[in-house]
Amino acid sequence: MEFLVERRHDPGSLERLAAMLNRAVMGPEQAVDAMQWELSGDDGFIRCHFPLGPGPAAKKRSCEQVGRVLADFTLTEHEPQLLRRFFTTKFGIEDAVESDALIAETVALLDGVQQIGDHWPGKGRERRLRKLTARFAAYLEEHDRLHLDGFIRFRLGEYRAEVLEAAETAMEERLAERQYEDFMALLKSMVEWQETRIPAVHVLHGGGHAFRLLDEDMRPLEQDRPGGQDAAEEEESVLVSRLLAASPGQLYIHTPEPESQVIRTLICIFGDRAELYPHNLL
Repeated sequence: MEFLVERRHDPGSLERLAAMLNRAVMGPEQAVDAMQWELSGDDGFIRCHFPLGPGPAAKKRSCEQVGRVLADFTLTEHEPQLLRRFFTTKFGIEDAVESDALIAETVALLDGVQQIGDHWPGKGRERRLRKLTARFAAYLEEHDRLHLDGFIRFRLGEYRAEVLEAAETAMEERLAERQYEDFMALLKSMVEWQETRIPAVHVLHGGGHAFRLLDEDMRPLEQDRPGGQDAAEEEESVLVSRLLAASPGQLYIHTPEPESQVIRTLICIFGDRAELYPHNLL
């Protein structure tokens, strides 16, 4: 049986692919340096020629074995390259560190839990690996020559679409995170420049969306809203607005959930003015 895999534009990655293929096909009885797949000079090919066992099942097993290596190589080598080009051409991301962070976030999304409507059933890297393995193996059973980049571009359209959709989601999340950080910085600046209107406010958090605001004498600051009626982001916005309007010199936060998003937001905005007490007074 003979296979020929072509990838002309990246000799370094072709060498790594050859090493992956050799590790996959070497049996325990073979020497560590035994070569099954050989690079063909500078022409961008890897060639392999080896005898098959009896029966059609032997060819199928070999194709599946090679297909899994090609699938692993696609996820390990091709996918980050595809994502880097995408972030550069569509979003103008030139900074390597930012690009690496976005690639990592995209892969984390791809390797997460399956969403309804996914074209590729299952979840995680193993799910994608199995699907790609099946596609490569089916092709190799009918062909003995594979142009790897062309195969990925023209025969793995659903896979590429899934990767690029995840990249767009990662970019949207990054932009939303930046907008939130900019907004928090603006609110923090407002607090720093505002004149103090009352000496102190106690924020009594009963968990979830249940809040009460008291002044320095532990009297209600204003009419409290019933907890749990609004969406979390609406509750956070109302609470922050009320505190900004009060402009306290000191903010005492009493909460059984010190790590909750709304509490972290208050500490971020009010900075040194905020003191945290991890208990419940409601």
